[in-house]
Amino acid sequence: YLAKPPAADLLAGEPCIANIHALSGDGFAETLKLVRALRRRRYALAVDLLANPRSALLTRLSGASVRVGGARRIRRHLYTHQVSVPPDIRAATGFHAHHLEAIGMEAAERKPSLTMAPEERAWADEFLASLGAQGGKNPAIRIGIHPGGPWEVKRWPAPYFARLARALRRKLGARIFVIAGPGEEQHVENLKAHLETDVVFVPLLPVRRAAALISRLDCMIVGDGGIMHVSVAVDTPTVGIFGGSEPDIWFPYERYGPYRAAVYPIECRPCHSHTCEHLSCLRELSVEKVEKLVFAAIEERSAARNHGRS
Repeated sequence: YLAKPPAADLLAGEPCIANIHALSGDGFAETLKLVRALRRRRYALAVDLLANPRSALLTRLSGASVRVGGARRIRRHLYTHQVSVPPDIRAATGFHAHHLEAIGMEAAERKPSLTMAPEERAWADEFLASLGAQGGKNPAIRIGIHPGGPWEVKRWPAPYFARLARALRRKLGARIFVIAGPGEEQHVENLKAHLETDVVFVPLLPVRRAAALISRLDCMIVGDGGIMHVSVAVDTPTVGIFGGSEPDIWFPYERYGPYRAAVYPIECRPCHSHTCEHLSCLRELSVEKVEKLVFAAIEERSAARNHGRS
């Protein structure tokens, strides 16, 4: 697998991946080093899911005799098998799976998954125990909140997260864990300014440890971004909060289990802008609506577990 950090770090330890090529820079020397590493592996097949100019060139230079990628402009000629995804395939998972048809494989769309090793889950359990949030006859419901994200058009306002945290504490007796990634410190501080209730602000963790911690929670509430997909991939009930982007593309998960998209219907969706004057898609998404989706996701997981025991 070829990816930039932190995606490359997230995939480390996945049993289905034999080798990870981490692309850490954009310079000529870094690219040349990567191409040499790819060619040493003598890959027979390369699948380019991005089909941007750089990924197409790297695919061509990899030395793979079979190269699959999108049928886009001039760079389509760098592939031996060009992919044109039908417009009725909306979900990103289906878009990616369709690339398999180019080499005669079944394009079976699936939910993303990450495999947490026993030692990673054990670390998460120990971490939770150190916070008094693990074990006992009646352990508290553990709910994670991720208030960050690179763009304002994808961030639910901090006061809304704070009101939701208070409601979940009051109605469920839940322990709330605030999780954030690098560069998101200001979003955490904004949330702190609106919180009086007892919550746990998780220190910055390596991405695999963050994934392991999320895997031990009872629900995760998160905006449209990478951590949302991580939460679904580790099978944690997840409520994804959407601004102007399209849940049918980026959150095709509800049919797989306790996963819910929180969306306020608005005429200007979809919006692919990184700025907005009114942010109505987020500001009109009520705390009460998100709260109901959290309850539904938790209840679905509980019902599935009870059914499994019967």
